[in-house]
Amino acid sequence: MAKKVKPEYKLPNPLEYRLSNPNYTIYHRAALGGLAATIRAWGRNQPEGITAEVERDRISLGWDENLTDQEFLRRLIGASFRLDEETKMIDLPGQRIGAGREDLRLAIHNGIAATFLQHPKMRPTPEKTPRRFELKTADDDAGSIFTYKAIDSYAHQKAQKTGLLEEKLKGRLPPIASIQQWTIPGATGGAADLQAPTEEVILLMYLMVGSAVFLLRPHTFQEKAQSCLIIPDVIDLPAFAKAIERIATSGQDFHRFSNTYRDRVVGGAEEAAMRFLIDLQADEVTSEKSAAGCVVVAMGKVSWDKNQINRSLIAKVRSDYAEMAVFKAAYQHLSRSRIVKNKEGGAFALPVSPVPELVAANLAAERHWCAHFKGLVGEKKEFNQMLYARGGLRAMQAAIKDADDQTIIRAFQEAWRFRMGALGERARSEGLDFGRLVEVERERTRNDILRAKTADMLASWFLRFCADATKGGSLKTMREHGERIRKFMFNQRNFERFQNLCLFALVSYAGDESKTATGGAV
Repeated sequence: MAKKVKPEYKLPNPLEYRLSNPNYTIYHRAALGGLAATIRAWGRNQPEGITAEVERDRISLGWDENLTDQEFLRRLIGASFRLDEETKMIDLPGQRIGAGREDLRLAIHNGIAATFLQHPKMRPTPEKTPRRFELKTADDDAGSIFTYKAIDSYAHQKAQKTGLLEEKLKGRLPPIASIQQWTIPGATGGAADLQAPTEEVILLMYLMVGSAVFLLRPHTFQEKAQSCLIIPDVIDLPAFAKAIERIATSGQDFHRFSNTYRDRVVGGAEEAAMRFLIDLQADEVTSEKSAAGCVVVAMGKVSWDKNQINRSLIAKVRSDYAEMAVFKAAYQHLSRSRIVKNKEGGAFALPVSPVPELVAANLAAERHWCAHFKGLVGEKKEFNQMLYARGGLRAMQAAIKDADDQTIIRAFQEAWRFRMGALGERARSEGLDFGRLVEVERERTRNDILRAKTADMLASWFLRFCADATKGGSLKTMREHGERIRKFMFNQRNFERFQNLCLFALVSYAGDESKTATGGAV
């Protein structure tokens, strides 16, 4: 009996992908977003012999019949994954980083090198010495020097070790291809590579385009500087492609978008994810929603492994938390970084405030937005530094929706205002330094709050604090909301929340203390 010959595999033409494919994960949907953004970037200049169409749920790629499957893939890759020849940095057309935005390209280049392209073999470099990049801002007379590793090529340009572009295939593609670590960071198959249908592996190459990378400089733990990868759960392909373009091409002075090097340096992975989701939804002209949420993966050197880059955190993040407005206020007013120079003359960026990092981590973990705030003001030095952020903290306070939170903060600050008035009278009558009196009183109050170890102790202190402020009288807030305040204070489960709210109220108080000192209204 004659042996049956298997027919040669032929890639479907046109090649179609759908967001609604039930077998797709968030990685596939993010990759589809990256492919849609790339096609949008091509505009009318699509790769020769290739046609591409993008709809809300579907992408279609077709090519001339005289092109082999391998030649189609080579042209597709060549138009999607480029290298800036002058700087030797990664250039992804789909992310729309244009001329004059080299600082953003630097952040993305370094972030990709620490996530998708960790191994040097995935991004061979022509130079042993890192290149220097001068970053100038409007605030600096002289630029700051950052470094990066220039590269000759990277894995996506060759479909490295996937088996897709091997010469022995003579223009054909295999039905099954390998998924490499550069395709999905952290993907390892043990003794053998992970494998998937060729169409799926081609799609997953675009995960790098559809994802966002941020550089992490965390305040809450002492790991080495990390990067994080944000994988959006894309639900509308044209809307997502337009949002990616809007983020990259908006003016650098529009702080709402994370489109500069310094804006890509954040404290925590959850903060980065929420900022990216807010940026995606920042178009006020249309109600199109491009992503339902995201998964954020933090990667870097950790204390338990000195050699490899590991996943140190994986979290799901939404954009619809009850107190999301509090984070948005923190993002708008406190999410900035400063440039710090080292002894060697180089520079690095650090977040100015740890507050956005804390609030984002709390919301993502379904904790109260102010949880663990006392950890940021537990030391006198940290507390005094936090006072410089009062403008942003006040904006956060104005965004709070929870009625209990609003009432506790309002009552505390009303009592504090009376105390400032009393200190002003004392300063005038005794010829004392009002600023110094306030400083001492503020520190004493912080210590009193921190020393309270139970709900009963804190409630007793708070009632005494309010009574002393009014010299036995009652606060307006207490008269109007006394039952709510008492119910909240004496609930044992509210102890840590109550303590954190008191500290937040103390440090965010924004009354005009100079008027208090001179006898004016507060």
